[in-house]
Amino acid sequence: MALLSRWYAFGPWLLVILLIWRQFGWRRALPVAVGGWAITFAAEWASTSGPGIPFGTYSYKSAGLSQDWRVLGVPVFDSLSFTWLAFCTYLLARRCGARGPRRLLLAALAMVAIDVVVDPVALRGAHWWLGSIYSYPAHTGVWYGVSALNYLGWLVVALALQLWLAFWLSDRSQREGALVATVAALLLAGVLLQSAVLAIVLGIGLSELVAVLLLLALALIARGAAIPAARGQTPRLLIACALAAESRAIRRVWGRGWAAQSHGHQLRWSRRGDAEVEIWETGLGLAAATEASGRAAQTSTILVAGFGGACSSDWEVGEVAVGSQVLEPEGVWRDLDAAGHHRLTALRVGRSARLASSRLAVDSETERKTLSQRGVDLVDMETAAWADGSAASRRRLVALRVVSDTPKAPLGVAATLVEPASSGPSPLRIAQLLVSHPGALATLIKLGRGQRIAIAALSGAVALAIPALLEEAQPDPGLGMAEVSTEIGPKQLGA
Repeated sequence: MALLSRWYAFGPWLLVILLIWRQFGWRRALPVAVGGWAITFAAEWASTSGPGIPFGTYSYKSAGLSQDWRVLGVPVFDSLSFTWLAFCTYLLARRCGARGPRRLLLAALAMVAIDVVVDPVALRGAHWWLGSIYSYPAHTGVWYGVSALNYLGWLVVALALQLWLAFWLSDRSQREGALVATVAALLLAGVLLQSAVLAIVLGIGLSELVAVLLLLALALIARGAAIPAARGQTPRLLIACALAAESRAIRRVWGRGWAAQSHGHQLRWSRRGDAEVEIWETGLGLAAATEASGRAAQTSTILVAGFGGACSSDWEVGEVAVGSQVLEPEGVWRDLDAAGHHRLTALRVGRSARLASSRLAVDSETERKTLSQRGVDLVDMETAAWADGSAASRRRLVALRVVSDTPKAPLGVAATLVEPASSGPSPLRIAQLLVSHPGALATLIKLGRGQRIAIAALSGAVALAIPALLEEAQPDPGLGMAEVSTEIGPKQLGA
C-alpha cells in the first residue's frame, strides 16, 4: 500500500537506482542507494528526535503517516527522495558544464532551489494527496511557513549527498550515458511541473517562480563557465594531455579564466576571447587518444604534454623530455616534428628523448629494461596515437613528457590505478586499493611527492614551449613528414 500511495517517491528512486546499476554496476548502485538513504535518514532523525540539526526542529505527524513505512518515526519515502534528487542534479550539473567542486556546489544549490517550492507545497499536504505529515513549531516559518534552518539543512545534506555520489560515480571511464541524463532531466521537470500546478492551486505560485528562476540562474552560472572562447574556430595550438592533473598544471600557466566543454569522453578547455590555444583532456590510453586525434584534423600544431615513466636510471623524477621519436606498441618508430623538437631543445625546455607508447602501464624493471635496450627513454600511453594521426594529416606534433616514475621510484601497486579512458584515479579506486593493500599508503605518499615535483616541472616546461610553438604554428611546407623521417630516423638514432 505504501509503495502505491507514495509512487512519486519510490518510483523515481527505484528508476534511478536501476539506471545507476545499468551504467555503473551493482557494486556502486547498492552503496549509493543505501548510503544516500542513511545520510538523509540520520539528518531527519536528528532534526525530529535529536538536537534539531541540520534542518531545525520539526515533527512528523503519526496520523498522516499511519499507512507509511517508518524507521524511528522517520518515513522511508521521504528519506529516499533526497537520493534520486541528488543524482539528477549531480548529473545535470555536469551536463551544464560544471566541473570539480563547482559541480558539487551547484548541484547542491539546485536541490535547495527545488525545495524552495517543494517544501511549501508539502507543508500544505492536507489539501492534496500527500496528507498532513509534518509541521514546524509556531512562528518559525519564514517562507510560506517553512523554517529558514530547513534550507540551511538542505544545503548541508545536499552537499553530503553530492560528495557521496562523487565518491562512487566519479570515474571518467564510465561516463553517464545520454539515456541516464534524459531520464534525470525528465524527473526534475516532472517535480517542477507537479509543484507548479499544486503551488498555483494552493495560492503560493510565487514559490514556484522563485525556484525556477534560481535553477535557471544556476544553469547559467554552470554554462557560463563552459562556453568556449571561440566557437567554430580552430586553435593555432592544441595541447593534448590525458590526466586531469596534467590539464590543471598546464592551465596554471595562464591562471584563471578557463572553461570546459564535453566532447564524448574528452574535455576541451579554452579561454574567452582567446582562439590561440585549446587544452584537451582526453583520458588515459591509446584508444582515448586515437579518438581525440581524429577530432583534431584541422589543427596545424599539437603539443602532447604530460607525465611519463623513465626506462633507465639516467632520468630523475621531474626531468623534462622533448620527444624526437615514438615507438608504437606494434614496434614501429614514428618521427615527431623535427623543427619543434630542435626549437624546444635549443631553448633548454628539456632533454631530447625517444618515447614509447604502451597499451598498459609499464612498471616492472624487466619491462623498463627491455624498452631501454630498444633505445626508449620514456614510456607513456598516448603519444603514438597522436603521431599516427599527424602522419596522415601532415600536422606538426611535438611531445613534452615529465618523468613521474623511474626504475628507482616505480609505481608499484599504484599501477593498478592506471585505468584506460580515465582522467586519473577516483577516490573509490584509491580507497579500494588501500583496503586490499594497506601497505600501499606509503607508496601513494611517495608517489604524491614525486607527482608534485612533476606537476611543477610540467607547468614550467609548457610555459616556455607555448610562445616558441605559436611562432611556428603554421606548417613549414619545406619540412614535411617524409623529410622529418629522413632527417631523424631510427637508423640514425640506433634503433
